[in-house]
Amino acid sequence: MTANEHLPLSPRDFLILLVLVDGPLHGWGILKAVEERVGDEVLLDPANLYRSMKRLKRDGIVDEAAGQDEGASADQRRDFDLTDLGRAVVRAEAARLARLTQVAQAADLLGRGASGSRG
Repeated sequence: MTANEHLPLSPRDFLILLVLVDGPLHGWGILKAVEERVGDEVLLDPANLYRSMKRLKRDGIVDEAAGQDEGASADQRRDFDLTDLGRAVVRAEAARLARLTQVAQAADLLGRGASGSRG
């Protein structure tokens, strides 16, 4: 499967992948990094995070970071990292969103006349 076949990403998935660009993180680290970047703009709780991580792992976008003990118990910290496909997916989504942002800018939705009304 190619990166573009995974698009569009949900805002939640995009943010998870964005924070993993900087390197492997465990679940709590992902939650805190997303919160630092967007506050409460996108709500990410542990249950949603782990559902997303399970799906992203199944799709080959993330994996458990190298060097972890395969026999580690479920309550031990597991670090997640982007796969090569995951890096391609997050890049493709960022490019897609940049193109959409350009369309919004061209429509003067983000500039000084951002009210969206037509005179």
